[in-house]
Amino acid sequence: MYSPTFAMLFAPFALLPKYIGVVLWCVFNSLILFFSIRLLQVDERKKRFIYWFIIVDLVSTIQNVQVNPLVCALFIFTFVAFERKQIAFAALFVSISFFIKIFGVMGAALFLLYPERLKFIGWTVLWFALLFLLPLCIISWKELLNHYQYWYDVMKEIHIQYTDNIYISVMRMIEGVRGIKLSNAARYMIQLGAFAVFCIKYLNYKMFESFQFRLSVLSSIMIWCIIFNHAAESNHYIIAITGVALWYVNGNKSITDLILVTFAFVLSLTSSNFFPRYLREQYIVPMALKSLPFLFIWLKLEYDLTFSRKVRNDNLAKQTTSCE
Repeated sequence: MYSPTFAMLFAPFALLPKYIGVVLWCVFNSLILFFSIRLLQVDERKKRFIYWFIIVDLVSTIQNVQVNPLVCALFIFTFVAFERKQIAFAALFVSISFFIKIFGVMGAALFLLYPERLKFIGWTVLWFALLFLLPLCIISWKELLNHYQYWYDVMKEIHIQYTDNIYISVMRMIEGVRGIKLSNAARYMIQLGAFAVFCIKYLNYKMFESFQFRLSVLSSIMIWCIIFNHAAESNHYIIAITGVALWYVNGNKSITDLILVTFAFVLSLTSSNFFPRYLREQYIVPMALKSLPFLFIWLKLEYDLTFSRKVRNDNLAKQTTSCE
């Protein structure tokens, strides 16, 4: 399910004795996400909120020895690099993310918010080429192509079997609630419509100078790429829940926002024993309802981004992201 390049990057953990490698891998994934959030120039109170808000999904994905916290961190690192005008690093983080999880390439959607777009494209092409060829250090060209063909075949098979109950997406939720099976055409139309809505906010180019707007776009990307991902599992939601947390600390915290963020947190508990088993097994899992609050938040976020007309008087909008 992962690219040959990711196998190379994973090697330092895989070569260790299994139980040592597993522990270090889980620690690494936890710390890398923690560190990425530390780089965001928001006050400590807001950072603490983010840590506690995402803790349940983080523990769940770590217990399953997943790579998703790293992918989540790479989204944030990409944003930080753009804010610091480190275009080469932004391109590197996007490229690494792609070779771990294909949807990680969505981090590139941030580049439209910043100048030096051609420079970013050039660096991205370079990093993609280098990472694509990285496994040639230990295998032949023919073996490398065979590995990529196998990776493609696995992804294609997952795409075909997306209706399995382990997947949690808006499309899967529609199927579960209505008791139907969507055709491929219907699923593609939903994804295409969601992508069109996602793109509308870029017409509001006068807001690109606002830090608050740019951070909200990051939140939008992190939520969108999960809830409309046909192969998203519960463990992927560490990315979406982090996007929700960033959205909430970055917004005006209205009553509506509070209700939505509480709804998202409650549904995030479905991956743990905090949530009643009966409700989880009879309703939440079969209907993929975990995606529902994220859909509401994403739609509200897109509306706010599209119709924002001025930089709000918020200290966050005046800050820039920097390494600590």
